[in-house]
Amino acid sequence: MKKIIVLLLLLVVLVPSQAFAAASSSKVNIEKTYFESYKGKVNEVKAAQKNLSVLLCPDVKPLTEQYKASAARYTSLVKSKASKDTLAQAKAEKVRDIKALNAAKKTCSAKVKQHKIESDKALKEINVLKAAIVKNIKTHLAGKDGMSENDFNSSVQKSLSFMYSKFDVLLNSLRSV
Repeated sequence: MKKIIVLLLLLVVLVPSQAFAAASSSKVNIEKTYFESYKGKVNEVKAAQKNLSVLLCPDVKPLTEQYKASAARYTSLVKSKASKDTLAQAKAEKVRDIKALNAAKKTCSAKVKQHKIESDKALKEINVLKAAIVKNIKTHLAGKDGMSENDFNSSVQKSLSFMYSKFDVLLNSLRSV
């Protein structure tokens, strides 16, 4: 009698946990089966976002070099105890260069921020699309949609190709700014 009660308790405990494990593993299987390159595409977008400053702000690097040169020249003049006029001229040049650099950096930062906001918005839209595709796949796998396998496969392939084409458009826009 005790064995039967223990067996019933085990069934009551294990069956729901097995069902939960099966449900969670089906999402993992869906991710592996249908979205194998999704994370790679997201990482490509993030990498392209990091390179935005190089593409959008080609003037920052030369201005930085120019500022470094004027600062070095001023420092060397101070060390060599040059005349006050020469020091004043070098200091004015250094200040002018730092102001130009700061203005360029500010403009660059605004451009990069705007492009990053737009690309993050596009990533969110793609993620919403992915969630809808996952939902459709789960509905089909549960047998609730009434679609044939061919119709389902065709629908999923169209949705996936649409989603990955959105990635390609986003990546092209980030790389060709």
